[in-house]
Amino acid sequence: MPHVVLNGNVNLDDIFNKFKGVLIRNEQGILKTDNVYMSRDKTAILIESLAIEKGVKNSFLALISQRNDGVVVRIYPGIEVEKTSGVKNILSEIAKQLLAVFPQLTIGETNLSEYLR
Repeated sequence: MPHVVLNGNVNLDDIFNKFKGVLIRNEQGILKTDNVYMSRDKTAILIESLAIEKGVKNSFLALISQRNDGVVVRIYPGIEVEKTSGVKNILSEIAKQLLAVFPQLTIGETNLSEYLR
């Protein structure tokens, strides 16, 4: 499952309030996020996401969840979605935005290194 762990101390409330979304349009297609939701216990954020590549749509929920050592960005468990380049790009763009906004975060364990450049 594609994921990025971001190590460091960050409050999910701050992430929720500062997240600007993703919108990328290019010759490969459209990558975008829409509505953002936070769990009542403030330990998880769900982001409606859409990757359109070569006319094929992949809708999924991206998840930012709290961990002891930081947060993890991944696909919400239980959702079946093809792990295309576009889906992986959305997850990495979310992670890159968090790294830019919260300089105390660093990249930890990930299988999306090539997308984080």
